Amino acid sequence: MRPERFRGDFYSRVVRHVVAPLWAMKERSPYLKHLRYLETSQYRPLEEVRRDQWRRLRRLLHHAGKHTEFYAARMRERGIQPGDIVSWEDFTRLPLLTKDDIRANRDGMVARTVPPERLRAKKTSGSTGVSLDFVVDEDSLQWKRACALRHDRWTGWDLGEKVAAVWGNPEYKKSWRGHVRNFLLERYTYLDTLKMDEEEMLRFYHCTRRKMPTLLFGHAHSLFLFARFLEKNNLGGIRPAGVISTAMVLHDFERKLIERVFGCRVTNRYGCEEVSLIACECEEHDGLHINMDTVIVEVVRDGKPVPPGETGALVVTDLTNYGMPFIRYKVGDAGALSDRVCPCGCTYPLLESLEGRIADYIVTPEGKYISGISLTENFAMLLGGIKQLQIVQERIDFLLFRIVRGEGFNGASLGDLGALVAKRFGNGMRYGVELVDSLQQENSGKYRFCISKLKDGPF
Repeated sequence: MRPERFRGDFYSRVVRHVVAPLWAMKERSPYLKHLRYLETSQYRPLEEVRRDQWRRLRRLLHHAGKHTEFYAARMRERGIQPGDIVSWEDFTRLPLLTKDDIRANRDGMVARTVPPERLRAKKTSGSTGVSLDFVVDEDSLQWKRACALRHDRWTGWDLGEKVAAVWGNPEYKKSWRGHVRNFLLERYTYLDTLKMDEEEMLRFYHCTRRKMPTLLFGHAHSLFLFARFLEKNNLGGIRPAGVISTAMVLHDFERKLIERVFGCRVTNRYGCEEVSLIACECEEHDGLHINMDTVIVEVVRDGKPVPPGETGALVVTDLTNYGMPFIRYKVGDAGALSDRVCPCGCTYPLLESLEGRIADYIVTPEGKYISGISLTENFAMLLGGIKQLQIVQERIDFLLFRIVRGEGFNGASLGDLGALVAKRFGNGMRYGVELVDSLQQENSGKYRFCISKLKDGPF
């Protein structure tokens, strides 16, 4: 049982037992029913889980081969029919799906049998700065929503309780309905990572101290930056039940500082916009449980599976998105599987380690910190005609933009870039542009969207 101070306020119980069920009925959403199932499914024998995954995978493969142009053609090219795939080894005969595949074949990947009104358009630049358009069907979204809630509850938080989020571009601010939903149901308070100067962090601190949320949520390095600000200024009193770190690699030194400042454990989480939650730490905080209810995760090198403990490319199959199937999708990150059994009771296998997703911060001449994760949403996604982008901070008042041109690139693209630089970094920031054919990758196989060359780092 949680300590008294973590049981939430009275209204959290109203949300849990009244507001959330009524809202789900209004939306005709089954996510609460899914959540009840998921709370027990995680304790099933592993062999039962794998058999269930295999049944769902076979169904997905038949659907994709029959109802999408892209997968039908891909299987024909390999001389494969969905019925030919009768083992996990057969499954690995299917080629890996890349981001370039998705950009080139987006319409052909959408299933003909899923009504357009059941599809939700998504767009992400990911941590590589490459814009990607795709769709997710409504049924899949509700499964992903339930899985995220299950893993949120691993931290000690519960549905209806307050959340403080260090995150960019809060979704609810886009409409009055979003404001109402957040006030009545979701109960988030945000520190926008595009505006992480000392004034905004102090405002967020006082707001969070007043509301006393059960959960603190955010980008790994953004949480670290906020925690360091609090410690530096001797500001205490924020004691959530747990902290969720996501979207970036969580370094050990960051974890230690965050846990010291907030007096609770950090739960590391891994996912991507395309398939949502992939893996999450439990209360043991020793590896991340793969979310086997919605995804299959492989670790491969040179197209072949690698044994536990060895690092390779992470490949994910989304078992729920029938609107636009993602089958053997190479997400662009590296990691290693574990062969350990976690003592927490959850039978789902562990990711031993994760690599990649390290995005530097940019510091403006006025001393404001802006996260690279947030910048992907404000440059790579908003500038037309740019295929790939990298921001390098050469000096406190100078940025170099390395640009790989795409279709539609012209003088207007550069004009838009100048306007965005002034808007995001202030008039004191100068910049240059370098047009390149490609961007150099890191040893992990990815490239960093933001690179800081400041003598003492961005901080």
